[in-house]
Amino acid sequence: MENENGKMWKIRTVKDYTDAHNHIIVGRVMGMTDSYVRLHCRSYHFGKQVESPEDIQEGCLMVRIIPWHRVEIINELAPSFNYTQAKLTTDEKHEVVLRDGVYVCSLGFAHNKRF
Repeated sequence: MENENGKMWKIRTVKDYTDAHNHIIVGRVMGMTDSYVRLHCRSYHFGKQVESPEDIQEGCLMVRIIPWHRVEIINELAPSFNYTQAKLTTDEKHEVVLRDGVYVCSLGFAHNKRF
């Protein structure tokens, strides 16, 4: 496995039940094994419909260990993305995003979109 330590990731985790919330984790990779990835991060939890940033519950800044079988998708962010100070807001497309003053990290749409 490639050495990913120090990289900045946004991880969407798997939900096992239909009424589960969406779980997104944003932070710096501290290490990994064949079984899990360890991050210093914040978590973000929200339901199916997001009307505003207030609909997203932000977890505290801490070290989390996520088993690989729970990882659904990983997005690599800019190495200098300041996840510790980033603020939840919306952009011009009504997308809920994290902004750190330089970079933007998308979390979800603030209205129900159909594809």
